[in-house]
Amino acid sequence: MLPLLEGLFNGISIGSVLLISALGLAIVFGLMGVINLAHGELMMLGAYTTYVVQNVFKPLGGPWFDLYILFAVPMAFLVAGLVGLLLERGVIRSFQIPYTRLFIIFLTVLCLLATYWFLNRSHWGLRIRSVTQNRQMSSCLGIPTATVDALTFALGSGLAGIAGCAISLLGSVGPNTGQNYIIDTFMVVVVGGVGNLLGTIIAALAIGTINYLIGSGTFALLSSSVPSLQPITDLFNFFATTSMAKVLVFALIIAFLQVKPAGIFAPKGRTAEI
Repeated sequence: MLPLLEGLFNGISIGSVLLISALGLAIVFGLMGVINLAHGELMMLGAYTTYVVQNVFKPLGGPWFDLYILFAVPMAFLVAGLVGLLLERGVIRSFQIPYTRLFIIFLTVLCLLATYWFLNRSHWGLRIRSVTQNRQMSSCLGIPTATVDALTFALGSGLAGIAGCAISLLGSVGPNTGQNYIIDTFMVVVVGGVGNLLGTIIAALAIGTINYLIGSGTFALLSSSVPSLQPITDLFNFFATTSMAKVLVFALIIAFLQVKPAGIFAPKGRTAEI
């Protein structure tokens, strides 16, 4: 019985440390939705603060040294709390969340401008547009269509790489990260009109915004303020998850393509006949 009781006592003491740590982490996550991976380092700061207070009391000796823990506990709380306050002000509030998304928007605008300039102001961009509209005629005029194909594929792949860099700023990534975006990406191309830059912009912003507003429950919250729209509110509540929002958006896209099968901006030239 004695080893069992000793094991239970030691287990409870370790569990108590985990409880104190998890209590702070749970409060932060529950209020802000932030998983603070630096929580362990804050525990380390509390331990080192205790060590410093212990060294301060050690020369005093006697009963004063035995009471150092009563001073170390509030000091550990204050030091870790102040560091946490600095993290919230300097990292959580002023950098991770808004500036990262602003940078992604700025990066997207920069990519759009660069792509527009390349397709409309450069010689190779002219060749790409020519081959897109009429491959056989472009080949007859001496345009190396095989080289154009390779350059276009490389350009598209490079832009996909930049998109991957932007994804890494929004959350964790893994081997299957691309599969979470490829369906939406194809839907953007189809809805906007194949090969049309303006249509791609409009479709991407529309699909992304609608997807988020449905999945986050924003539409359901807005419609709930009008009692007569209760059936619509129930509908949006049913689809108020990320996966179900994709289903509803996909259904809306299918309905849209029944009206405009070629997308917002239909292809022009020889491509429209293929």
